[in-house]
Amino acid sequence: MISGVLVGGGAALGAIARYDTTKWIKQQRASTFPVATLLINWLGALILGVVASHFNATTGWYALLGIGFCGGFTTFSTLSLETVVLIKQHYYRLAFYYVFATYVGGCILLAGGYWL
Repeated sequence: MISGVLVGGGAALGAIARYDTTKWIKQQRASTFPVATLLINWLGALILGVVASHFNATTGWYALLGIGFCGGFTTFSTLSLETVVLIKQHYYRLAFYYVFATYVGGCILLAGGYWL
């Protein structure tokens, strides 16, 4: 029961952080390329790497930060939607670069966070 509360609380905080961060990034820079989601997913990967290396997967901290916060902060559905929108608008290269950068950058940052 307590783990569920920690995951839910972390997810709520992660979602709020994602919303506020997305809004702030878009105010700083208008772009066809979905910069905000890319940066958020990269940051989430880095945070998850740090959390995974410092907390056992069965601890409350991992439930709160790793599963909850990072799960609420990062978003695969938005990545998918933005990729399809880029393709529909015939921005094929941008769509490819976005998906490539998200996954490769995410893996690199997660590994970097894990080894911090």
